[in-house]
Amino acid sequence: MQSFTFAPLAHIPSFEDGFNACLAIIEQHHSFCIVTHVNSDGDSLGSQLGFTHLLRQLGKTVHLVNPSHVPDNFHYLEGSKEIRVFDADRDTALLTGVEVIFVLDGNSPARMRGMEEAIMRSPAVKAVIDHHQAPVEFAAAYAIDTEACSTAELIYRFVAYLEERDGKTYCTPSLAEALYTGIMTDTGNFRFPRTTADVHRIIARLIEIGVEPYAVFDNVFNQNPMNRALLLGRTLSTMQTFHDGRLCLMLVSQAMMRETGTNIDHIEGFVEQTLGLQGVKMGAIVVELPDEIKMSLRSKGTIPVNTIAAHFGGGGHTNAAGCRTSTMSFAEAQATIVRLAKEYV
Repeated sequence: MQSFTFAPLAHIPSFEDGFNACLAIIEQHHSFCIVTHVNSDGDSLGSQLGFTHLLRQLGKTVHLVNPSHVPDNFHYLEGSKEIRVFDADRDTALLTGVEVIFVLDGNSPARMRGMEEAIMRSPAVKAVIDHHQAPVEFAAAYAIDTEACSTAELIYRFVAYLEERDGKTYCTPSLAEALYTGIMTDTGNFRFPRTTADVHRIIARLIEIGVEPYAVFDNVFNQNPMNRALLLGRTLSTMQTFHDGRLCLMLVSQAMMRETGTNIDHIEGFVEQTLGLQGVKMGAIVVELPDEIKMSLRSKGTIPVNTIAAHFGGGGHTNAAGCRTSTMSFAEAQATIVRLAKEYV
């Protein structure tokens, strides 16, 4: 497999310019493939499926391919079973044959782990809709707003614009549920800083259309298997604090997952536990995988965990970021986070 190096995007267009460029691409083409990042979450899947529902109402042909499978707790979303896990022998031809590849909730092909080569070699027009910082140069259009609470919020803007332009309703119950899921999960159940009045107005409309907040919450958060609870207990027992209690670190080893019969999907949301301790300003979870180390970082206030993630080649937002490394050991990754955090906490 060829290795690609992605340079930072030299000029990030305004969201309005990127929005209009993406609309033009939609109007000028018929066949699309929508992809999102590895280890997909509520925002990436909600955006992907919401955008799919919209494009199909516009008469477009849409394919869904991701680098990893849909976690069980998101199977309630209509269309989730259509999303297939990328297989190079089967899906490279698909990515080559479509007219447009939309990358949602990720601004670099590197986030579509294992799909980078197929995406980059495809002659399809590439377009990005995202709310993360530091996009790289690979697409023809970028609709990016780093102040948005989620990519699902940006998809809603497309829906609302087209409804006003065309004088018809595109926001069906299935589309609304997908976008509600994306916004709910990426705002931490409406508690993170970018949960604005405008976000609540969007949520109000989605509920009016038919979304049942309790049902969505129940599907996402209240359907955990016992082995996930066992892993969470083991993980909480690894908690350590550093820098006078301002940094909290949690660990998940391969042995812990093996002994509880769990995998990377079951760790989603664990890192949020770190910020629940009195005095903690920054939290991190370090996960040992077979061939790499995965880290998720969270913070309060203005502590820029995306800067720390960038040290490992990752990124994200000021208060929520992630990264991976295949060049450090489990212990080295932990020590590096502790060392880097000292400057900020």
